[in-house]
Formats: sequence, structure tokens, C-alpha cells
Amino acid sequence: MADADKLMQEEFMPFYKRTFEAFMNNHSSLYSIAEKIMSDKKNHIGIRITLNESTIGEYTVYFNGATISHLEAGALSSEIHTPFGIVKPYVILEKSTVENMIADEPNFIKDPITTKMKYVHNVTIKFLK
Repeated sequence: MADADKLMQEEFMPFYKRTFEAFMNNHSSLYSIAEKIMSDKKNHIGIRITLNESTIGEYTVYFNGATISHLEAGALSSEIHTPFGIVKPYVILEKSTVENMIADEPNFIKDPITTKMKYVHNVTIKFLK
């Protein structure tokens, strides 16, 4: 298993599940709104992991409502259904940013919105055609 695949499957996915569960418990009304908006839609989003700006892994994160159902390695695909049509965003993150986010788990659990905002400047969003 490639280094990026191991990071995403064995560290990022468990981190995401733990922080998402805390978000559902601590912010149930926001979760309910997101779930209502995303329910009955087959959404997925791409993530590209880079090291010194060179791609080392591409992934597709699949959602079941607002919850991630699984991560597919080796594919960069995206399809988000909105009232305005389908958009295809994908996120580009440096490996070190993912590692820092995982290490910052207590803050993601305690104050997820403020903590996410700390990392916004490290995230690039692009769109597939």
C-alpha cells in the first residue's frame, strides 16, 4: 500500500469518522440540516494528495446523505447534486496538511468550525469538467 493510501485509509478515514460522530452529537441541528439537504442523493467528491505540489494519491469520497460511506483510492471523481445542477469539485491537500489535521483531532471535536477555518488557506478547490 502506498504511503498516501495508508494515510488516507488507516488514519484519515478513522479520524474523519470520529470527528464527524462528535459533530453529529454536539451540533445535531446543523447535522440534521445537512442530512436533509444531502439525503437521497448519490454525492461524491475527489481529493488529491500532494507532496511538494506533486500528486502522490487521488481519492474519491462517497457519501450516504451527509455521512461518508467509503473512500476509493486511485480515482479522482466528483459529483455533487445541488438545486442548481451538478458540480464536480475536488480538493487538493498537501500530505503534511492532512497529517496536521489528524493531529489536531481534539480541536476538531471541541470546535469543528473554528478548527476547519485554520486549514482553509491550505486547501485548493478545483472543478472537474
